Amino acid sequence: MGVVVLLLGLAACLHSPAAAAAAVNPLLESGPFPKWGEIKAEHVLPAVKQVLAEESASLDLLEQDLARAQKDGSLSFDRVFLPITQMRLRLDGVNSQIDHISSVMDSSPFRAAVEVTNPMRTTFELRLGQSKAIYDALTALNNTAALRSQLSGAQLRLLDMTLRDYRNSGVGLPPAQRARFNSIIKTLQQLSTNYTNNILDSTKAFKMLVTDKKQLAGLEQSTLAVAAQKAKDAGHKNATTDKGPWLLTLDYSTYAAIVSFAKNRELRRKAYMAYRSLASTGKTDNVPIIRQILANRQELSRLLGYPNYAEQSLSGKMATFAEANDLLNKVAKDARPAAIREEEQVTAFARNATGNASLQLQWWDKSFWAERQREALFKIRQEELREYLPLDSVMAGLFKLAKRLYGIDIKPVQQKLSLWHPDVKVFAISDEGSSQPIAYFYADQYARPGQKQSGAWVSPFWDRARYVRQASPAALQAQKQGTLYAASSNATAGSNKTVVAVQWTPALAQQQQAWLKAAPLQVPLALLVTNQNPPADGKPSLMSIDDAETLFHEFGHALQHLLTRSEVGLTAGMRGIEWDAVEFPSQMQEKWVYDNKTFNGFAKHYKTGKPVPSDMFAKIQGSQTYRKGNSFTYQITLASTDLLLHSSFDPKGKVSPLDVFRSQFNEFMPYKVFPGDKMLANFGHIFSGGYGAGYYSYMWADVMSTDAFMAFVEVGTDNEAAVQKLGRRFRNSVLSDGGSLSPNTVFKDFRGRVPQVQPLLKYNGLTK
Repeated sequence: MGVVVLLLGLAACLHSPAAAAAAVNPLLESGPFPKWGEIKAEHVLPAVKQVLAEESASLDLLEQDLARAQKDGSLSFDRVFLPITQMRLRLDGVNSQIDHISSVMDSSPFRAAVEVTNPMRTTFELRLGQSKAIYDALTALNNTAALRSQLSGAQLRLLDMTLRDYRNSGVGLPPAQRARFNSIIKTLQQLSTNYTNNILDSTKAFKMLVTDKKQLAGLEQSTLAVAAQKAKDAGHKNATTDKGPWLLTLDYSTYAAIVSFAKNRELRRKAYMAYRSLASTGKTDNVPIIRQILANRQELSRLLGYPNYAEQSLSGKMATFAEANDLLNKVAKDARPAAIREEEQVTAFARNATGNASLQLQWWDKSFWAERQREALFKIRQEELREYLPLDSVMAGLFKLAKRLYGIDIKPVQQKLSLWHPDVKVFAISDEGSSQPIAYFYADQYARPGQKQSGAWVSPFWDRARYVRQASPAALQAQKQGTLYAASSNATAGSNKTVVAVQWTPALAQQQQAWLKAAPLQVPLALLVTNQNPPADGKPSLMSIDDAETLFHEFGHALQHLLTRSEVGLTAGMRGIEWDAVEFPSQMQEKWVYDNKTFNGFAKHYKTGKPVPSDMFAKIQGSQTYRKGNSFTYQITLASTDLLLHSSFDPKGKVSPLDVFRSQFNEFMPYKVFPGDKMLANFGHIFSGGYGAGYYSYMWADVMSTDAFMAFVEVGTDNEAAVQKLGRRFRNSVLSDGGSLSPNTVFKDFRGRVPQVQPLLKYNGLTK
């Protein structure tokens, strides 16, 4: 083995007596709560270099140790997985902070710092994922009957998943193909970053200042208040809700309000066309990037021996390609006829309301008239309903439901903590009756267009696992020797030479293993992000019913991470769960918004504190299945487009990805697509998120979530004893087991059988 030692001046500097006296880089803080408010762009590069240097030393020692363990017969599950888990979670701790700040506090300096470190991070991930020593040890564990027979079901599952992931990381490729594989991975990482940045920049660039209130007729007071506040923030100091001016932006809340409530048809048209073509022109054009992403994914998959990227993606999911398509077609069979009826009904309603018997609804008219029809059918005005849904009250009701179902208390953390924005809040979770926190989460709930990504999500942060947020004995030894180095500085990456920071010795190996086994159990922490309209004009943040549903949904994700029982970090919370089952708990949680006791527990008027009138809630329940046909056919359109683009589509052919979307739209939707529609340029789920060839997962998981929710309906959601019993069972199976068991096994533990599609169709009013 050729050995080359690289000296890193940075490392010597970081660990000199002078540096020790200096402030610790906030990205490397080892306490339970990150120093969010102290993280600056200048911290990114030093932190990434240091953590990569330290974990490189740990990886060096591990590779040497596993080679010796195979020779002397001392190989074991813990000897492989304890160090892998430690490296994975420590790297993620730093990476997650960087990625989170990028997504919620975007700035040019921070973006530039991240782009410098992305290749370094990717290089180390490739080295870890293509470690032949680790792969050989995993293979030996799997192929040695005596070793495999000692493993628990959860350990066997983790071993099988890890072997699959290593194969999909290119570990078995010949050198030339592996070098090409690595180049593609780095290219895809950069393309994904560019795609996301283009959406942020395109959103930030759209601003429409309105001075005539007549142009905004129909918009809710809450929308006007937010628009006036944006104008004030932009320099129009005298802006008010009543007199303006009003600044309209393309964050989703504003866009949805315009197309649903603005009487000004031209304003709706402008908003629709701008939103449906976001990030598709000029310097922020994502359309060419889409082709490049698809072409690189296709080549990557074929290097690994898959016929296409869809097959590679589904190799780690519950569904096969055929099963995913079969579900979409099965639901479409009932959803499309319903959508066609809905479209005919809203057109007839609009014609009757306008007295124009030949009125043809344009694309920017559909949401507007659908909302008018909803108001007429159910006598519900969204502006009136919002007054009963102040954010703080909905949050309190959500926490009350969590206590009811899962036996937990959720309280604000009183300790003053460092935050990335003053609006962020921190909460502690404890078992009911206990004062000992078992988990924490941050909540960042207000929109910041151009600075914060749109949408809503949960980022798992600290995992419930045994690991240490500090340098390992191997890293400390490398520091002592002066041989610490960053993997990103490895000039011989991809060659036959191996760069090491430490040499294996029995004493160092024993010290490292003892350190790993003594690692403390960490308390899980999650980051919950939504994009609510902020308080404005003296009013609190007021939610729509859809906003409340989104909040409940995301909290379901958070609970799966926060209430896990697994102590193996790689199967704790959402880790190790097949991607098409990840939405299961979140979609089950969102259905509780429409439960009578739950809704009345949080729906309180923001001024008087009075509950929603009983007749209003009955109307809300009645409207729950309103236009579900359209909702489902659109989701089917997106999922089908995703699967086609990642299977049979030729990225280098004449057909555009936009044409694929348009053809699927025309096949499933009850009306034809807008000819200039370019929504794929703003479809981050599949091009910069984790849903490439997996968007069908929402519907796949909703089959599970609806079937699970029906268990509560069957016993009666007003039967408190039965609901609590089922809630605890859901916690002790779905929310607790994480990736340690297969989703089908977890579902059976809760429901007693496999999931069925019929409850989904019936619950949503598509069948009787």
